[in-house]
Amino acid sequence: MNIVHATDHDAGGFRAGFVAILGLPNVGKSTLLNAFLGERLSIVTPRAQTTQRRLLGIHSDSAHQAIFIDTPGLLKPRYTLHRSMREEALSALSDADVAVVVVDAGFGPSVDWAGEFAASIHVPKLLCLNKVDRIDVGRLEEIERALACGGWESVHGTCATQGQGVGELLEAVLSRLPESPPLYPVDELSDAPVRDFAAEMIRETCLEELSEEVPYAVAIRIEQFRERGGDRPVYIEAVVYVERESQKGIVVGGGGSMIRRIGTRSRGKIERFLGRRVFLELRVKVLANWRKKTHHLRVLGFRVPEEEN
Repeated sequence: MNIVHATDHDAGGFRAGFVAILGLPNVGKSTLLNAFLGERLSIVTPRAQTTQRRLLGIHSDSAHQAIFIDTPGLLKPRYTLHRSMREEALSALSDADVAVVVVDAGFGPSVDWAGEFAASIHVPKLLCLNKVDRIDVGRLEEIERALACGGWESVHGTCATQGQGVGELLEAVLSRLPESPPLYPVDELSDAPVRDFAAEMIRETCLEELSEEVPYAVAIRIEQFRERGGDRPVYIEAVVYVERESQKGIVVGGGGSMIRRIGTRSRGKIERFLGRRVFLELRVKVLANWRKKTHHLRVLGFRVPEEEN
């Protein structure tokens, strides 16, 4: 992890540290990160397993710096990519100074999982009962009683999509960070390069536009990212990888209709993110069974599970 130590703060009185955001798939972890930052940094779709790699989002104020780590959902792995995603999440916990465990308050298995997972966390841990707008007060009290023995520092009901309860949870996180000078420049929002965000916006659009299993077989690789002078648009060339020829046909669409739609919508997202014009060129290629092959995962920039190195 590339840490840049800022030099314009003393450690005295300032608090800074890493905060892992953990939970099952589709409980609202990425939405919560975006709400903490007040920026749409992490992609969000209704599909489970949207987040594939951990992403750092940095909140800084006059007395605190929280480096939030958005993680893939902790699911039972079925193939190598899933094992990679699980390792990403668990490695975030091993790096963390504070953990925020996110539960979908209306989804029983998510509540049960949190009760079981609590014992494996050995840093200050806060429980976030998200999506409380979907349950009544009586059910919320039942959940709080069921999870009361988890050793939580505090319990917070939130609706991350509306910002409900997010400010109180953020204050609780900041107060539990260790004393430290800032670990990153205080004007940064993330340590990830801009090209990574462009790739994620393309993948988000694929998740939104494609149906069935196809979007889960998609990986994005940025081949070129060139910022050009004057009024010339940023030039981005990206490859959309799929696992089978039949999937390639679906992504391309009749007469190229689908890939044009994906390109148009992705370009709009990237332009809003960068605040300038973009020329986006997409190509579709087959990389057979990339989710199950460690060398393909490595080429695509994923963490390779330790047992498979």
